[in-house]
Amino acid sequence: MIKFLLQRPIAVLMAFTAFFIIGLVTYFTIPISLLPDIAIPEITVQVAGQNTSARELENTVVKPIRQQLMQVAGLKDVHSETRDGASIIRLNFEFGTNTDLAFIEVNEKIDAAMNYLPKEIERPRVIKASATDIPVFYLNLTLKTNENEKSGIDESAFLDLCQFAETVIKRRIEQLPEVAMVDITGIQKRQLQIVPDMKLMKIADITLDELESALNSNNIEPGSMVVRDGYYEYNIKFSTLLRTPEDVQNIYIRKNGRIFQLKDLANIAIVPEKETGLSLAGNKRAVTLAVIKQSDENMDNMKEALKEVTDYFASVYPDIEFSITRNQTELLDYTISNLKQNLSLGFIFICIVAILFLGDVKSPAVIGLSMIVSLTISFLFFYLCNMSLNIISLSGLILALGMMIDSSIVVTENITQYRAKGDSLEEACIKGTTEVITPMLSSTFTTIAVFLPLVFMSGIAGAIFYDQAFAVTVGLMVSYFTGIMLLPVLYKLVYSIPEIKHSFINLKINNLVKEHTLDRFYDGGVDFIFDHKRSSLIFVIITVPLCVVLFYVIPKSRMPEIDQNELIVHLEWNENIHIDENRKRVSSIFAQADKLGAEHTAYIGQQQFLLNRDRELSVSEAELYLKTLSTKDIAPLQSDIQQWIKQSYPNAVVSFAPPETVFEKLFVTGEADIVTELYTRNKAEAPVASTLFNLEKALTVKTGIPPVGIAFDDQLNISIDRQKLLLYNVDYNEVYKILKTAFKENEVTTLRSYQQYLPITLAGNEQSINQVLSNTLIRTSPAKSGEEPQYIPLQSLVHITQGEDLKTITAGKNGEYIPFSFYNVDDAEHLMGKVKETVQNWDVDFSGSFFSNKQMLNELVIILFISLLLMYFILAAQFESFLQPLIVLLEIPIDVAAALLVLWLCGHSLNLMSAIGIVVTCGIVINDSILKLDAINELRKEGRPLMESIHEAGRRRLRPIIMTSLTTIFGMVPLLFSFDMGSELQKPLSIAMISAMLLGTAVSLFVIPLIYWYIYRKHA
Repeated sequence: MIKFLLQRPIAVLMAFTAFFIIGLVTYFTIPISLLPDIAIPEITVQVAGQNTSARELENTVVKPIRQQLMQVAGLKDVHSETRDGASIIRLNFEFGTNTDLAFIEVNEKIDAAMNYLPKEIERPRVIKASATDIPVFYLNLTLKTNENEKSGIDESAFLDLCQFAETVIKRRIEQLPEVAMVDITGIQKRQLQIVPDMKLMKIADITLDELESALNSNNIEPGSMVVRDGYYEYNIKFSTLLRTPEDVQNIYIRKNGRIFQLKDLANIAIVPEKETGLSLAGNKRAVTLAVIKQSDENMDNMKEALKEVTDYFASVYPDIEFSITRNQTELLDYTISNLKQNLSLGFIFICIVAILFLGDVKSPAVIGLSMIVSLTISFLFFYLCNMSLNIISLSGLILALGMMIDSSIVVTENITQYRAKGDSLEEACIKGTTEVITPMLSSTFTTIAVFLPLVFMSGIAGAIFYDQAFAVTVGLMVSYFTGIMLLPVLYKLVYSIPEIKHSFINLKINNLVKEHTLDRFYDGGVDFIFDHKRSSLIFVIITVPLCVVLFYVIPKSRMPEIDQNELIVHLEWNENIHIDENRKRVSSIFAQADKLGAEHTAYIGQQQFLLNRDRELSVSEAELYLKTLSTKDIAPLQSDIQQWIKQSYPNAVVSFAPPETVFEKLFVTGEADIVTELYTRNKAEAPVASTLFNLEKALTVKTGIPPVGIAFDDQLNISIDRQKLLLYNVDYNEVYKILKTAFKENEVTTLRSYQQYLPITLAGNEQSINQVLSNTLIRTSPAKSGEEPQYIPLQSLVHITQGEDLKTITAGKNGEYIPFSFYNVDDAEHLMGKVKETVQNWDVDFSGSFFSNKQMLNELVIILFISLLLMYFILAAQFESFLQPLIVLLEIPIDVAAALLVLWLCGHSLNLMSAIGIVVTCGIVINDSILKLDAINELRKEGRPLMESIHEAGRRRLRPIIMTSLTTIFGMVPLLFSFDMGSELQKPLSIAMISAMLLGTAVSLFVIPLIYWYIYRKHA
């Protein structure tokens, strides 16, 4: 085959040039994303129950739904959090589950559960989690002149800004083809408020019920009719809709023969709705727009289109300030550009190594050209298989880069050796290439064999490393065929060029790495090992238990720790505070952040996002976003905030997490190490607050780690005395409406203006609870006709008692439980033991990242054994021996021990990435031993003595082995000095690979020949 290709060089060049051009074209059409397009196996069910307490909602609605949903196929876990008026049920599935089918089944189960739910409950909403639903960035709109926000001018200006943001800016951005939707929060809504004059109402003998009836009867649309008039038909509409505040003011009410207008009995005005939440940007009131990208659109195009829109609005409306936070496009740009740069640097380093070893420009030029062709053709397969360029696939290409050149180096070096023996150029190309086709194919398959089992890992690991395995497999296979088909043709053509004086192509370099120097180094190393046979063999034997010890000693985690300069602070003040007090406290925290020059935004209280799958914030909660200039400032900032909150508000519950990104959504890096789930044995009574507070203190003392606390809700329970209602002949609904009106919660109907709908509410004057109860009078119904109605004080009909209950009721597959979350746990087993000692009166269960990490590492160990087994099969087939593959695989425990030791010394954990590095190195490093043993076997077949074969095979394969090892190492070196997300993810992998490759190369060169000699010495 090689002879045929060498005789048709133009056909070969044209074929590869065509593939190269197609690969280059497809490179520019491959989508670029941060992470692979993976369906997040999560479905969220949102339950709403207006004016329903958390306890009632849990018992009557959430629990029946949860029991129905536990029957859904493929369900891994179910978790619900219930609060006053709302609940969220999260369903987690195994990765690989068809979420579209699961979504349909969840809806079917909810439809079935609706038969058992209270009739007034709306059908719960089902939302399928998607990486594309995560906002690309948040656009904050604030007023530049916003110094005295409490003034009426600024309040009306902010109301105008809200209307402008909702009706103009939001719609304009949604018109961009790159934008899927714009979610919005921070809007201050308006309402038409009617405040009745209770004295005038009493004089007129008009009740609130009659007032509501008048509003409703004046706000109906009976419909329309068609009337024929000769040849014509007319559509006649009857409409009594309320469209303007004047329509409401002019409503007429008739009572006792007198006619009143509503404006005579009440004060009517458009006012802001009662605030339950707001958004802050830079400590200023803001309207926040969350921009969500179309899944198939380019992020760069969207960024440019949005910048154009915001720049236009900023020039037309100079009073509005536009600022962008949580910008994921920066992360993508920085990460992808750095990985591309690392790919280029790795290529340059590899070429330098080739020039130093080969001593001329022609051979590195041939190798470099074949590698560029291999890399470019690889992009064609990315395009054909619908793969994106992301941090996983790009790092896979960087990983493959060092291995891709191996084929070219081995072929080039072999051809050069045959030419040195006196063979003609064409003969050398044929013999040199043909000789290494089989061992190169074997080494390529052993490397691929390492990656294939990784794809079958459960969870996110298997889904993610499909891309990495694909990139490495494509890169290696393309480079293999390029190495045996294109490279001999290029070598022949380049070395056929006649030598021209002063031509760069004929430049000879006095290479620093002399061949005889390498030979002396090799012979000296082999002699030293053979002089110390016993010590060397003891070293090999010791590495096996050392490997096991290091595996248990090294700290373990799911993913590498990534330095971030962003932080989310979730605050639950654990007090019944109003929104203004919440904002005041948040402003004090921002003052702490300003000392470090941190950028900050905050969501205070309830938010208006439609796609908010996380739990709703209550009025006493806040979510703060902080961004520092440097990653080093995050830890001190977190410490300062935590200390300040502990000193100022000791009851507050605070937790820290990384911001929501695609990476965080997939890997859940903010998950607690251990979550203690306490199930009460007495199902008849709710847990008492004091008991749980004491339990929290006991757990802190016993374990030495303070858990994230439990939030409680102080409640006022108003009970209406039914006996007195009957005694005084008072209607229950009248009492209920008066209470709602007094507390400004009585929405009666809707004002349907032409552009917007405004709620119409009945409200009382601003009063305290005691004032409402003592000052409000209730009208009694006359027992007999003709009797005058009497008025009695409200407080004589109601009783108020104080109560306390869990603010959030948490439940899972086993029912309701109390969660205590522990972070930064060093010894999880010890902590769980201490917790069990402390909570003896409770049933206890545990969850958290510790268990998922443990499962993942157990799978990796199994995968390592499967990879070893696959490699053994491939090597046994190549060597036609059951024993020789064991010689090759014997170096793997040595390399693994080296990788674990260096990781431990460098302060890294054994995580998914470092484990992948170790597994992958096992496949790469044995390639050197395969080449070595293949050469020894060939020489022994020629009849040479054993020791001479070992020395000669070593010299013959020395340069290719050292060069392939160095090129793989130098391909990974740039990742060690980059600090973007992609490089930080790959850093533990790089450290594991480089350390294992350095020691593995020495073992391949010196220790493997010793073991070979030890086994075959009697056959010599």
